[in-house]
Amino acid sequence: MSPILRTWTFWIHASLREECRLHLEATKLPEMRSQPGNRRAAAVFRDLEDGATEVVVMSIWDSMASIEAFVGKDLLAPTIDPGDRPKLFDHEPQVRHYPMRSIDDVPAQLRKLGL
Repeated sequence: MSPILRTWTFWIHASLREECRLHLEATKLPEMRSQPGNRRAAAVFRDLEDGATEVVVMSIWDSMASIEAFVGKDLLAPTIDPGDRPKLFDHEPQVRHYPMRSIDDVPAQLRKLGL
């Protein structure tokens, strides 16, 4: 069974970067990491020249079944807490899934994402 890289991108105002980082590190990333079938979860931040910050949340899972056990049947829907919605400048409408040959394939997948 090949691991799955799951990504979702959203944009916030740069002034919210630290608040967002702390929130993700305190809540969302540990929640993902604690799920059966999750191998890793991380977020990367990139400041843009227009005053926005791009945030990519990435997680690696054993299978699509382990992702479904975490998020439910709608595998493409991003999960956004209602209290966080007003803070998002914009977001991708769907998450993305990338089959990987192995966990060692992460650098190649990140290059494809431009990260």
